[in-house]
Amino acid sequence: MWFKIISEFQKNNEKTLDLKIELHLVFYVMNLLNSHYIFSIQNKELIIKDSKSKEVVDKNTFFYWYSFTRFQELILEEESIFKEFNELKDKVLPAIEKIKLPELKDSDDESTKKKKIDKITSNNGKITKLQDHVKSEADSSNHKINTLRNFRSMYPNIDSLERFLNNIQIILENA
Repeated sequence: MWFKIISEFQKNNEKTLDLKIELHLVFYVMNLLNSHYIFSIQNKELIIKDSKSKEVVDKNTFFYWYSFTRFQELILEEESIFKEFNELKDKVLPAIEKIKLPELKDSDDESTKKKKIDKITSNNGKITKLQDHVKSEADSSNHKINTLRNFRSMYPNIDSLERFLNNIQIILENA
């Protein structure tokens, strides 16, 4: 769920963002949270609304959600990605082990040697294809997990979240 939100934002965002610049980072996170919370300004005050219920929530409720609920959702998604990869690996690695490579013998005639070499070449191709698939999935899983882990570690304490909300207000007042 969160990886999809992050990916869609990265794909659809038209602004050039440098996440080392604080307001850029705030803009990024604020947009990722849109499916859960909507931020607005009313009478120079930051308003936080639950996206589903449309109810205004106070900062403490938001802090709690951000620190516990969002955190737990991210952990569960990371675990799910890791589990899916391990299930794939547990299927593919035994399949690789089952692929037999015929043994060339000095006593084999030319026709038999050619058949065995062709079989070895074919099986090596299958092994390589399976290994490449596992490597590709490992790279993809690692990318997803690292993306989620990075998002999970943003604004880890109440002081940083308070600064985050103050910066949202700056963005909204100047947008």
